[in-house]
Amino acid sequence: PAPAAAPSAGKVLLRVRAAALNPVDYKLPKLIGGPVAGLDVAGVVEAAAPGVGLAVGDRVFGFASSGSVAERCVADAGKLAKMPDGMPFEAAAAMPTAHLTSFQALVTHGGLKAGGKVLVIGASGGCGLAACAIAKAFGAEEVVGVCSAKNAALVMGQGATRCVDYNDAAAMAELESGEKRFNVVYDAATASGGGEDYTAFCERVVAGPGEGRVVAINGGAVAWIKALTGLQREDRKLILTRQNGPELTQIVELLGGLPEPVIDSTYALTAEGVKEAVARQKSRRAHGKIVFVVEDGPWGS
Repeated sequence: PAPAAAPSAGKVLLRVRAAALNPVDYKLPKLIGGPVAGLDVAGVVEAAAPGVGLAVGDRVFGFASSGSVAERCVADAGKLAKMPDGMPFEAAAAMPTAHLTSFQALVTHGGLKAGGKVLVIGASGGCGLAACAIAKAFGAEEVVGVCSAKNAALVMGQGATRCVDYNDAAAMAELESGEKRFNVVYDAATASGGGEDYTAFCERVVAGPGEGRVVAINGGAVAWIKALTGLQREDRKLILTRQNGPELTQIVELLGGLPEPVIDSTYALTAEGVKEAVARQKSRRAHGKIVFVVEDGPWGS
């Protein structure tokens, strides 16, 4: 269904120019997520409710509330940020979930400080790559990425100082047996669809009480119950992303004003394109974000 042309209070109508997929887009039932998939969006404001601080014609990116994999979508104005001049729509669409999740994991919940040491597990995925870039820009002294050997160059290109191959038992054991030294352990791999569970591993590599924190973006049922009922420890957190525009602006500035997120692949917004993109997302082989590019059509210019 097409969104209403007149946005309700606090909202804007966007002409979508690019939209990115996340695993939740195929994992979440339509009854909960709605009939149109997609959170991450970049586009142009076509209509705006009064007083939202955005005007028709503004180029924005952030989070859709009506599903971003569409020609038009509705979004809460407070969950959008203005795009920097010169930034392609597909790059902007690749940022919201991955970069905001990782920023909040490292900084808000992880307490990262300049000179800190960070371990990123699942470093070659969208969130992991974003975390490496953010940690480097934030001034981390060491950023270690856990990923396969074939993805090490990609991960180091985003800011990791070194990588450890999770298939190399000796290298992983060496990482565990060393002095507990990581101030932030960011687990972007546990429960990601292949039976991964790095919970115990995190405990063996994080710095001691008061010095280190573990932040995960997924987990088992018990972990989610603790997270949703407020029973988890302050230094051992499973988090949900707090969608908001101001922090997206802060991240853009942190990353130098014109970020270049890693894009795995792009697809046209067609039935075949959607089918191929979802298959790529489900394959768990994507390195970076999967993005739809929406060309101009009879619905708008």
